[in-house]
Amino acid sequence: MHEKMNLLRELQEVDQELAELATVRAKYAGELKGLSDEQDRVQGMVDELTAQLEQLQKEDAQLQQELLAEKDQITMVEGRLPEIQTQKEYVAVLKEIDMAKKASLDTLAKISEKEGQLTELGDDLDEKQTELAAIAENSAARQAEVDQILAESDATCVARQATRDSLAKELPNTLLSKYQRIFSRRGGLAVACVVDGACLGCNMQLPPQQYNRLHRGNELQSCPHCNRLLYMNRA
Repeated sequence: MHEKMNLLRELQEVDQELAELATVRAKYAGELKGLSDEQDRVQGMVDELTAQLEQLQKEDAQLQQELLAEKDQITMVEGRLPEIQTQKEYVAVLKEIDMAKKASLDTLAKISEKEGQLTELGDDLDEKQTELAAIAENSAARQAEVDQILAESDATCVARQATRDSLAKELPNTLLSKYQRIFSRRGGLAVACVVDGACLGCNMQLPPQQYNRLHRGNELQSCPHCNRLLYMNRA
């Protein structure tokens, strides 16, 4: 019985180490995902700002074309003035020129507003691109660090898993299955020490008769309260 319990204690130590390695790997994976998500978030903002900037540039170009057309219209209408022979026609042409100039002023105002929007949006885009570059650089550096840590962790996992497999082969299947079931259900503690008649897994006192049987060490004992497998440290 002592041999089996020693194997179980060694197995639990290895399993706890493997569980801790898995927890650490999950933590690093979560950290990297957080960096990736943040990079994706800022990239999305950059893409959106880029699309808005391109749309504003198209609108500005269209307004510039409209302004050129309006100036050409003014020049063309003004060119007709020397040919006018009647007062009525002269007044009509002046009115047409005035309307064309007002339209041109309106277009200029729209262009000015559009260029202000372009400047503001361009500044926002520059800011987000700088932020994105910093995040990408930080993410790449951290990825390299984590890759090295995980490579070392992988080597440790392989070695410890080999040790675990070797220990598990030495145990009867029924006992191994029981241990694994308790380990899973009891937060990674399937084998607990008994001190002063109490199971340190759940801190409950054992019945006196069971405590005596545990002292004799003739059979494996389970805690009646938490079902953990029990052992005693012997001098």
